[in-house]
Amino acid sequence: MALITKQCAVSGQEFVITDEDQAFYKKMGVPLPTLCPEERRLRRSSIRNDLYLYNRKCDKTGKSIISMYAPGAPYVIYETNEWWSDRWNGLDYGRDFDFSRPFFEQFAELQAVVPRMGLTNRGENSEFNNYSLDNKDCYLVHTADHNEKCYYLRYSDRNYQCMDSDFTYDSRFCIGLMHAENCETCFFSQKIKGSSNLYFCYNMQNCHDCMFSTNLQNQQYMIFNKKMKTREEYEIMKKNMGLDTQAGFKKAKKYFEEHLAKTPRKHLELKNCEDCAGDYLIDCKDVVESYDCYRCRDIKFGTYLHEVEDCYDWDFVGYKSELCYEISSSAYNLHNCKFTMNCWTGGDNLNYCELCLSNKDLFGCIGLRKKQYCILNKQYTKEEYEELVPRIIEHMKKTGEWGEFFPVSISPYGYNETVAYESFPLTKEEALARGYKWKDKDDSAAYQGPEVVLPENVIDADESVCDRVLQCSGSTEFYKIIPQELKLYKKFKIALPRLAPTERRKKRMTLRNPRQLWDRACDKCSVTVKTSYAPERPEPIYCEACYLKEVF
Repeated sequence: MALITKQCAVSGQEFVITDEDQAFYKKMGVPLPTLCPEERRLRRSSIRNDLYLYNRKCDKTGKSIISMYAPGAPYVIYETNEWWSDRWNGLDYGRDFDFSRPFFEQFAELQAVVPRMGLTNRGENSEFNNYSLDNKDCYLVHTADHNEKCYYLRYSDRNYQCMDSDFTYDSRFCIGLMHAENCETCFFSQKIKGSSNLYFCYNMQNCHDCMFSTNLQNQQYMIFNKKMKTREEYEIMKKNMGLDTQAGFKKAKKYFEEHLAKTPRKHLELKNCEDCAGDYLIDCKDVVESYDCYRCRDIKFGTYLHEVEDCYDWDFVGYKSELCYEISSSAYNLHNCKFTMNCWTGGDNLNYCELCLSNKDLFGCIGLRKKQYCILNKQYTKEEYEELVPRIIEHMKKTGEWGEFFPVSISPYGYNETVAYESFPLTKEEALARGYKWKDKDDSAAYQGPEVVLPENVIDADESVCDRVLQCSGSTEFYKIIPQELKLYKKFKIALPRLAPTERRKKRMTLRNPRQLWDRACDKCSVTVKTSYAPERPEPIYCEACYLKEVF
């Protein structure tokens, strides 16, 4: 087969379909994509809201609940325990397929009546979390599992008393981390492992008691990559930084940014990988144009996947799944599934389904459990199902729907509420012009009280600060400091934040490179490498060989 060059139906950008791509699409029985990889990822990630939470009523019990669906959203929303109960049956909403109308139109009508869970969250004393499992005493922890007494985490698992961190694992008593593993009492650092007592550090392994240092391993008492003569000298230097004051914290942050701008970076973050091209890939083989994937094989265009094999175009989460295409927010033993979102636990041969658990042979279904041979939530015999599905596919080919993921227009959320908005920001006007929804901010109940000024030194803050409404200095958003948060700041003598949690998260995410690859020359040996650092970025970029020689 020859390479095929196509023009994206949305962006107009040209993209290439390789021989391997064509073989995969043929194996899956789907047509060649009409959108470029970036627009396909935008479309898939526009159905996921894991950050924005609202107060609303459960449509089953009338109870006030926390939900990822705003009040007034045209859906039937159940509190999580009620949704998981056996007190309702998805088959009660079944209907015949209408061959005179587009499929997506009929699916949207089914979306409006089948109950949806308010939050994807199961834990203990952790009601304000979403896409989370088995967290205990956690607050605003999203896409994160098995954490305890943690606050404002995302993409993070198995942590204890950590706060304001992303992609952080198996760590304790940490604040402000990005990409950390097995660390303790580390603060405002990135890409660290097996370390303790780090402040404003980057790419440190098995290091302890260091500040403003980068690209080191097995070191202690380092400041700006220089060894202090004694522990006492290090402690005096650290104390003189005054991190317990707002002025000292701002100065330290500026020092770190200036130091980091001159720090050599590795072109891609790959560990134990073979024939891979992407960023933050671990124990992967033949994984291409994918990001944040672990123990995956033969994957292309994937993000945040674990233990997935022979799949294309999947965002979140995977786990022991194979032969799937155009999937979003689905996990656990899925096989031969296509164009599916929020489906879990042993799905087999699912097409265009949502919120389905442990099913086989479904087409266009929502909210079914342990069912087989259903179309638009209506039960059929095996023979009826196998006769009707090919007819529906032929109909969808005529309407131009077959082979396309769900359109953004039927997402349950405003575009600016979704994960897509983070990676592919659009203005309200641009989003509406594309036919997407938009969630306007409701300021009708906004705080109208007096402005509160936080104390300069965290030592001077008492618990009364937790009763006050604060205004973010970056976004003007209102926020509060919770008692557990205050306790950690005081314990580690860190100045109280002047930014709201959402703004702090946005600042952290700017530390991550975009999920995109460029060709660029190594700044040491000039060999051409693939990298997630855009050519105009100022940081020195090294190929792996030069990087290993230069650092550590």
